[in-house]
Amino acid sequence: MSWNYQTSLDRVKERLEKMGEIRVEKLVRDADLDALLSETNCREIFGAHVYVDVTNFARIASAVDGEDYRRVVQAIHLYQREVTRIVEDAEIFDGVRVHFQGPRLHALFFRPIDSAETLAAKAFLLEAVLREFVASVFNPAFPKVKNFEISAGADLGSAIGTKNGEKGDRELLFLGAPANHAAKILGASGEMNLAPAVFEALPRELQKRSTEIDEERYRIDAMTRATVLEFTSDFGIGWDPEASKERLEEDKRQFPLQDIEYSDAETLIDLDALSITNNKRVLAASIFADVAGFTDFIDGAKTLEEKKRALRVFHAIRKEMATVVKTDFDSLRIQYQGDRVQALVHLPKDDGSAITEKAVEIAAGLQSSLDYVVHTVLPESKPLTLAVGIDLDATLVSKIGTRGERDRICIGLGVERAARIQELSDGTETSLSPECHALIKPELQKRFVLNDQRKFYVAKNLYADTFQRLARAAAYSTGATVAVRTSSKTVAVDHREGSSGSRVLPSKSWCG
Repeated sequence: MSWNYQTSLDRVKERLEKMGEIRVEKLVRDADLDALLSETNCREIFGAHVYVDVTNFARIASAVDGEDYRRVVQAIHLYQREVTRIVEDAEIFDGVRVHFQGPRLHALFFRPIDSAETLAAKAFLLEAVLREFVASVFNPAFPKVKNFEISAGADLGSAIGTKNGEKGDRELLFLGAPANHAAKILGASGEMNLAPAVFEALPRELQKRSTEIDEERYRIDAMTRATVLEFTSDFGIGWDPEASKERLEEDKRQFPLQDIEYSDAETLIDLDALSITNNKRVLAASIFADVAGFTDFIDGAKTLEEKKRALRVFHAIRKEMATVVKTDFDSLRIQYQGDRVQALVHLPKDDGSAITEKAVEIAAGLQSSLDYVVHTVLPESKPLTLAVGIDLDATLVSKIGTRGERDRICIGLGVERAARIQELSDGTETSLSPECHALIKPELQKRFVLNDQRKFYVAKNLYADTFQRLARAAAYSTGATVAVRTSSKTVAVDHREGSSGSRVLPSKSWCG
């Protein structure tokens, strides 16, 4: 399977013709965002975006096996179930769990509508509550699992809410600076960070519990449980640590260790079949592809028509990226993360070289679709480029959460490293860890250059035609003859068996 220009061009044009008129309106009343939002029915939503990450989870999951691995799988499932309850319960925070990106939560507070002070207070208090929850409730409930460590970041402002995907594979997405910046100010373990917009909107008593770190971040000070509960009571947030403890214990009874299974995969993983009791652990290449410049692109759309055009570009890119991964290369599109897509390659089973080369070819297909096709069909998209990061390692693949709200997740050091490599890459770059670079064929290795400062290998402008040339070179290098056909203006060389023309043995210059 491979990427094909005409196929990509035809499907992008067809999707744009079928997309329909995009509506962008300001959200002015409470709504079920999951039911309201769609590809064409979008809203500008003022809210507080909060990211909370289990910073050491990949290391925890990579260091255990057997029964201990089951304990880790159980722990992350139950952590996400209870965190979702805390975020969404109307009597607690009354927020929205947008999704989990692996162990990282993305939550949104938009109720009450346009109430900056209340929304900022909820963002502050969610970070404080989850810090207390992990330290004094969750970690003691799992004494045989290494303690979870978390960090958090929050920002406040307007972002465009939409929904993208196919059939049962649709996900909420929020485009704009606050949704992006909240993730960017995540710090090291234990750091609970706030953007200046959140701090400035906070009630005075919560501002006093924050310390300015630099011009982009304030940090929430350490607080006792009594202080956290005093604040949640004052702001009408009904979190009860004892109730969380009881729910965790009930979940442990409902999902006992003996029911949790994980196995390798001989065929392509069926993501919808995964659950807390059915997990996969495979050697896999993780791919993260980020649309560089998209936040500025969407924020620069000032008029209604400009916003509609920007969303049209976004949806075209997203659908094409998913199709390249799933259809062109028969691999797994895990999830969208704002303007970034996460994919996974795990076949052929345990063949690290073949898996890595396929991941690189997918990256080339993604770059080709954006640069050759989307830029042609939608010229306004030309400022956008793609930054891709790839790494390989043992990876947990699962689907986590409560029924109807389960998120696909991939967890492992390779996932973390691939994401980090992508974040350090510029648009038009496809980047590999040194371990991945060592696994690919020498002729493909030559397309990558070691960046000493970033400590990974980088290829600029890696497109699908690179692989087409390598395939032709491989065919010519076997010693087989090729057919040469000439006319007054052209010379055609064809390696296919049975092709017409004079048969000749190609020189070495054709094989490099």
